[in-house]
This record gives sequence, structure tokens and C-alpha cells, in this order.
Amino acid sequence: MKKLFIQFLLFFVTGHCYLFCQSIPVLNLASAIGHAENIKLSDFVVSITYVPLFTSYDCLIDETPEIYVTKEYIVAINKYSCHVFTRENGAFIREIRHYGRGPGEYQSTSGFFNARIPAYFFTGWNGELVKYTLDGIFRGRVRIPGYKDNFDSPVIPMNYSFLNDSIIACDFLIATGIEPQSLMIFDEKEQVFMLVQNSNQLSTKQKFTLRTDETSFYHFNNELFFQNRYNDTVFKISFDKITPHFVLNRGKYRPLFESKWWSYEKQLQSNYISQPLYLESKRFISFNFYFSKKRYFCLYDKVTRRLKVTDNSFGIKNDIDGFMDITFNYMNSDGELIGLIQANDLVSWIEKNPEKLKILPPALQNLRNIKMEDNPVVVIAKYKE
Repeated sequence: MKKLFIQFLLFFVTGHCYLFCQSIPVLNLASAIGHAENIKLSDFVVSITYVPLFTSYDCLIDETPEIYVTKEYIVAINKYSCHVFTRENGAFIREIRHYGRGPGEYQSTSGFFNARIPAYFFTGWNGELVKYTLDGIFRGRVRIPGYKDNFDSPVIPMNYSFLNDSIIACDFLIATGIEPQSLMIFDEKEQVFMLVQNSNQLSTKQKFTLRTDETSFYHFNNELFFQNRYNDTVFKISFDKITPHFVLNRGKYRPLFESKWWSYEKQLQSNYISQPLYLESKRFISFNFYFSKKRYFCLYDKVTRRLKVTDNSFGIKNDIDGFMDITFNYMNSDGELIGLIQANDLVSWIEKNPEKLKILPPALQNLRNIKMEDNPVVVIAKYKE
């Protein structure tokens, strides 16, 4: 098994990469967060499409699904189920297998979606990923190299993503502070291309602590990017190296590594910025984050090099079509922004805004037929060039 330890990352991952940051963008969030501005959808979006998902007892979607959109399909991931709908009209196609211990069944849906194939990799029971393509066909199991599920010295992936059709990236659970590796690149045949050393590794073992919001992967321009909660640098990942992409300067609001073992009360008092979830296009970098118990939206324009922050507690002001304000949480491989409108929120908006509804385009007025208990409406927006 080939293992490459990337020693030079020790300098990067601490968040103090000033030597390299001179040639890459630096987004100064620490100062921008104190000067919130108004951001409208028209600032970065040119068009919006709404797709109501079909509702039946065979395909009920909960309030916090992960949504993936391809040219043909919409994939909704719940805690224990995966449903596929048509992108054209939201018609239900199939459920992809289900939770269980039988042949082809999985332990959890907390795997990843590979849009290039396209296929979903579910978490299996014994250090494996269970692979299904969107036609519902089982395509085999992928063994995670070096997997160890124990409290003493865990080697457990927390998040996954993909580099191409067969190469997978994952970050590891850092629970006690002495785990040696933080990131691994491997393929479906268990070949390891790169292991990244945990530069935050402590000399003294801490009490086992589990967090699920410490890292994020995202794609842009067919490339994979990664950031850790305790590091301001966003890195571009290839199968054998990692390079800085940009820096999000959180200043005094960047969490200290040792803070993950602080008491809950002390963490609240420290007032750190949460790990952002990035959505990037040729012109923009946008992301949501939490600060002081409030959700914010950030928009960076690569052309003007200007960073803007706004309160996103109730969505971004929709001045495109006059309909509901929207929050985007995902982006697909075609660079489209993906959001959700819950049926109960939609019904409530219609009841409160009968006059606004009358002047909306016919396609939006048809949404008045949605009931409180129906599945959500998927929102697909096109970024400005």
C-alpha cells in the first residue's frame, strides 16, 4: 500500500501560511462581519427554477435532506433513505435500496454522491462503502484502507468526496488529538495515493470528543477543494498533492484547535465562526456560516475582489421573480446553486402574500396547490457570469 506523507503541509494547515498567501486571494471575513451589507439574489443570480418534488408514502422527504441535482435527476438523501426524482417535473422514480444488514443494504446514508458517474456511496457496516448508481443497481463495496472503529486509536472517515470516477477523498475523525493522519486519497481498489499528516497532533491524549462540523469538501471547475475548521486556508486537492487556493481570514474568530475539548459553555462564550460551506463559480465564492447564534451569507466577487456579508436568518432577498427569499446550501457539477423551500413555509408565505401571488408568473402561481405536508420544492439557480 503506497503512503505519501505530505510534510510541507505542517506549515500550511496551522493557518499561518503568510508566505504563500501573498499570491492567492485573502477574504477578510474578520473585518467584513462587523459591516454587514444588503445582498440581493440579482447580485449573483440570473435565473431561478422551482421543482416541486412529488409526494407519496413511498417517497417522503424530511426537513433536512441533502439534495443533489444532475442534468436529469434530483437525489434527496434522508437519514436512512435515498430517493430519486426527475429534474424536469419532480416525478418520483425510485428509492435506492435501504437501511439494513442484508445483501446490498447500508448502515447510513452519510456517504457521498459522485456526480461524475453518477452514483451514491452509502456507509456500510464493516469499514466499507456501498455503491449504487442512480438506476438503483448495486455496483459493489469499497473497503476503506486502514479502517479501525475503536475509542482508543480510531481511523474513521468523517466526510467523503471524489476526485474522479474512482478516486475518493476522506478526512478522518480527530477525537483525542493524537490521531496521526487528517486526510486520505484512495481508490476503489484500496490503493492509497496520499495520506496527509495531522499537523494539529497533540502530545497528550485528550478525552474522546466527537464533532461533525469540522471540515468541508466542495467542487469547482472539476477540481476538489477542502478546508478544516481550525485552518483559514482552503486547499485544492489532487491525488498526490495539496496546494493553497484562497484564505478566509477569520482573525480572532477562528476556532483554536484545543477549543474542541472545551466545555459547551466556554465554546459559546468564545464566539467563533463556524465552518463555512463553500459554493464557487468562475466569478463568485459564496458561503453560509454561523456567528453569534445567527446565520450569515457571504459573497466574494473575484472581479472586484470585494467581500460582502449579510444576515441570512430568513434567506437572501429575492428580487429576481418577487417570490420567497432563498438560501442556497449546495452547488452541482454544472455550477448551479441548489436550495430548498419547505412546503409549510411555502403555504405560510402564500397565505400572508395573496396580492404578491397574483402577479407572479403562472409557473409560480401553480405552487398554490402544494399542501403543508407535501415534499419540499427544489430551487435551482444559475450563477451570474
